[in-house]
Amino acid sequence: MEANQIIQAFTEVVRNQDYFFCDAAVAAIPQLQKTIAEIETQPPEIVAEAIRQWYLDYEDVRDAVLLAEEREIEKVGKTKPENQENTVENRYQVLQDELKTLKEKKTSPKKS
Repeated sequence: MEANQIIQAFTEVVRNQDYFFCDAAVAAIPQLQKTIAEIETQPPEIVAEAIRQWYLDYEDVRDAVLLAEEREIEKVGKTKPENQENTVENRYQVLQDELKTLKEKKTSPKKS
C-alpha cells in the first residue's frame, strides 16, 4: 500500500471506528503520538511504516485499517484527488488530534 493511503486509512479508523481499539491499544496511543511527533518531518513512507509497525500489535485495528485502505483505493479512482500539498501539510496534526480525542474518550470515567 502507498504510504499516504496507510496514513489516511489509519486516521479514518481512529476517527470513525474507535471500537476497534482495545484497552491495550488505547494505552499505547501516547507512544504512537510521540513517535509521530519525532518523525513528522520525514517522508510519508517513514510515518506510514511507524503507524504500520504500531498497529501490527493490535489485530482488530490492523484489520480495520486494511479494510479502510481498500475502500480508499476504490474511492480514489472515482473522485478527483485532493490538493496533495495541503493534505501533507495538515495530515499529521489531524492524526495527532484524532488520537488525542480517541484516548480521552476511551479513558474518561464512564458515567452511570
